[in-house]
Amino acid sequence: MPTPVIYNYISKSAVLQQIANRLYDPTMQFWSSVELGVYLNEALSTWNALTSYWRGDFILNSSDGSTWYDIPLAANSLRPYTLHDTDIYTAIQYHLLEPASWNPWTGQSLQFTADDLLRAVERRRNEILSLTGCTISHRTIPAIAGRITLPDTIIDVRRMAYLPSPLFPSQLVSVMWPEDAWAEQSFNRNYTITPAGTPFTYLMSAQPPLSFDTDRPPAYSGNYELLTVEAGPPISAFTPTLLNIPDDWAHVIKWGALADLLSRESNAKDIPRATYCEQRYRMGIASLMNASALLALRVNDVPLQIDAVRNVDMYNPSWEQSSLRPVTIAVQTGLNLLAFDGFFGSPYGVGYYGVGPYSGAKIPFSITATVVRNAPLPAPPTDPVQVSRGDLDAIVDYAQHLAAFKQGGEEFTRTMPLLQRFLKAASAYNGKLAEIAEFSSALLGVSQMERGANPLMTPSAEQEVSS
Repeated sequence: MPTPVIYNYISKSAVLQQIANRLYDPTMQFWSSVELGVYLNEALSTWNALTSYWRGDFILNSSDGSTWYDIPLAANSLRPYTLHDTDIYTAIQYHLLEPASWNPWTGQSLQFTADDLLRAVERRRNEILSLTGCTISHRTIPAIAGRITLPDTIIDVRRMAYLPSPLFPSQLVSVMWPEDAWAEQSFNRNYTITPAGTPFTYLMSAQPPLSFDTDRPPAYSGNYELLTVEAGPPISAFTPTLLNIPDDWAHVIKWGALADLLSRESNAKDIPRATYCEQRYRMGIASLMNASALLALRVNDVPLQIDAVRNVDMYNPSWEQSSLRPVTIAVQTGLNLLAFDGFFGSPYGVGYYGVGPYSGAKIPFSITATVVRNAPLPAPPTDPVQVSRGDLDAIVDYAQHLAAFKQGGEEFTRTMPLLQRFLKAASAYNGKLAEIAEFSSALLGVSQMERGANPLMTPSAEQEVSS
């Protein structure tokens, strides 16, 4: 979707020249314009990640019979996944004074190999997915009796439901609740020999990793529906791989990978910068845990209530069975996954209700999603930089700080006040946003409702991993 041009007062080339002047490199000898463009883009993306600066609407096309929708994969999405692992390598190579090209690795580095970069990015990407649950996947597996072993790409199971086969229309979709063997044996002593029926709980705490049991075997054929946190696709040196985390948060992977690379033994070891990178990584984890994504939904321009999946499961366990009635509520989990409790018909904007007084009636509709969109990044030198005049100086500050990283030592350390000023500017903008309306914080917290109702870990563990 085209980026709207709101600010037209300064071009990308003019901002790059300002950054170069600040670095005392006006002719761009030590920092090329391409390299400075990488830092400008990262500054804009980080600013958007910290402030939810760019917000917008897009039309979410429905699919006949679909319940779950992945916002980044929607045709008109303002939050698509566009960044690949190769984008991370380019920034890392600039930071490490290595040739910025991929693939193959060029030059004769005495510190790093191509595999060092691949594995560092892959490890940190998967760790981010595990710690934050920012990207949730939807999958189904056959419902069979006995212990079920899951693929090793699954990091965590966030929800499970039993979906009976359509051959048994009298059987309802059943939400399954996480439980452990101690509770089952305490309240249902003979659960291991309970006759087949509708599974009500799933047990993972006393099972080997990536497997689960149920409190009873399923009496009917069907599937288990899982919402999971999954590892990203394998990273290869031959083809770019989508990162599968929001574009504006890709910088968190970069800092984590740099912390690994600069902690290597021998020539590559640089403890002060490795410590800084790990701190930035942990700061990014903490911020991503509280990030905003979906803000609001409208159906036929009428606002639709959004709630956490866990909340709707508790108060309306059969909501997925309601696919033949009008949509009344949406549920959201992670920063990407969305579902509706009713029927939306064809992807061409026409829906119908299959039962009741509206049976067979054709009802036009449109779904409008309001989201925190990806930061609009300038491409050609003539593109205007989409940031307010009042916020531009903070962006230039941070881009200068990023550029100084490759200098290391005292030169880099002396740019720390620029980082602090950037973070304070982001905090000030958030304060302005909170003052616009009384319930701005609730609007920005929609995407964290599921995390509040169904925590990924204990509060003490969250504090530990983000500090």
